[in-house]
Amino acid sequence: MIDRGRLAGAVVAFFVVALGAASLGAGDEAEPVRYDDQTMSQPKLIHKVPPTYPKEAKEEGVQGIVILDAVIAENGQVRATRVVRGEDARLVDAAQSAVGQWLYAPVLDEKGEPTEVLFTVTIRFMLGDK
Repeated sequence: MIDRGRLAGAVVAFFVVALGAASLGAGDEAEPVRYDDQTMSQPKLIHKVPPTYPKEAKEEGVQGIVILDAVIAENGQVRATRVVRGEDARLVDAAQSAVGQWLYAPVLDEKGEPTEVLFTVTIRFMLGDK
């Protein structure tokens, strides 16, 4: 017999990953430049919102890693995210919601100018003792 809850979760996860594969550029803009530690200042996180572990996922013992590509805008706000890896849609949603609220000091290019950059964030959802 098919577990409808797991099937629905798998379908949602598929759509989250499929939608997440879209470009991070806005409209006709090119994709942001990937962060380069040789030519750019290090991204400095100045406000972090921790992800909220989804209650149902926690109760079901679901653990996992969500990897996101994120864009730090010139003003330091996270402008967009795209799913690179995430098996459980609930964890993906929680990770994207949290990372979307993070604030960084603006990343500076080699000329010292604020620049928009693409970087990767890994969020781990683990149960048990800390």
